[in-house]
Amino acid sequence: MRKTVIAGVCVGLGLVSAQASAQLAVSSNDHKIKQENGVNKNVANPPPDSITVLDLGTLPVKVLGTVDNVPGSVVGPPLSVAITPDETLALVASSSKLDPADPTKLVPDDRITVVDLKDRKVIGTLNTGPGAAGLSITKDGKRAYVANRMAGSVSILSIDGKQVALVKTVPLMKADTLLSHIALSPDGGTGVVTRNGDAKVELVKLGGDNITSTAVLDIAPRPYAAAVTPDGKTAVVASLGDPKGNGVLSVIDLASGKIVNTTDIGHESLEGMMMSPDGRWIAGVAHGGSTRPKDAPQYKPKGVVVLYRLEGNGLTKVSEAPIGGWSQGASFSRDGSVVIVQNMNEANLQVFKNDNGKLTDTGQSIPTVGGAAAIRSSTDR
Repeated sequence: MRKTVIAGVCVGLGLVSAQASAQLAVSSNDHKIKQENGVNKNVANPPPDSITVLDLGTLPVKVLGTVDNVPGSVVGPPLSVAITPDETLALVASSSKLDPADPTKLVPDDRITVVDLKDRKVIGTLNTGPGAAGLSITKDGKRAYVANRMAGSVSILSIDGKQVALVKTVPLMKADTLLSHIALSPDGGTGVVTRNGDAKVELVKLGGDNITSTAVLDIAPRPYAAAVTPDGKTAVVASLGDPKGNGVLSVIDLASGKIVNTTDIGHESLEGMMMSPDGRWIAGVAHGGSTRPKDAPQYKPKGVVVLYRLEGNGLTKVSEAPIGGWSQGASFSRDGSVVIVQNMNEANLQVFKNDNGKLTDTGQSIPTVGGAAAIRSSTDR
């Protein structure tokens, strides 16, 4: 049974008109949680969560506006936001919320908020499943898939202009597998599902209203982010790694359904990962010890963004640079020349220039008020 979005109202603040050449990106900002000396704490009486709308088409990156009352969450992979290819809508998932009975605790959330990016306002809300986390939109902009992290299910959404509806929720696995994200092939026929709880990746066939498992692969511990190359032949999966070890990038040949390359990035906790639109670059965002207590031997004040060149099944590290603490997601401009990274602890976005594999910090820091928790551009698939 279809469930149509419920109209809502939200006013954008401090907005400027987008240029015709805009390359939109959206940062989902979690105002509910902060980290103190390696411990996550809920904020008392926080303001509503928000999104920041950006134009990556120029340097410095332009802030087009902020929309309040858009629930989001740092819990789960930093891929809980997606933009339709025509840049009409943003979908924002919220995997957790403050417990109304006890605001010191978090409980699973199931909301997907629909934002009109032209008018910068919320136009609807859907409910998918507990722990709604990573989501992806098909290249034709007609379908979206939401990973329900606390339910082991994937919800299928239809998109028709500004109308978004829940088509079906498909149970795939046990809840304790912590199904975290689903990345899509360009033709929308294959999904790459990360299972954070049991160190596996599941390949699924997508068609109509059906999701069918085709392979389950063992992978490095705590897989989170995933992306598929523009030719649909290869997937790259980012694993946070063992809690005492480094993050890992794994390359999957989708034709054979086998992992063909595994790369230790040399830094712990690979939280976020994004592939450039042309499939040439992989940006990984690692905590690098920044989420540990200051007296811990592994503590480091800064995280790290690492840049890899992807050629066939091969990954070559070409650059890395320091970033902020408890860093989350990354996003590329359409041509791959701009990389933007989220810093949760500093509540900002850090902007880098990618000059054929050389990362340079531009010095631009964009405040997000709440902690920067997830990010996607219109060409980040």
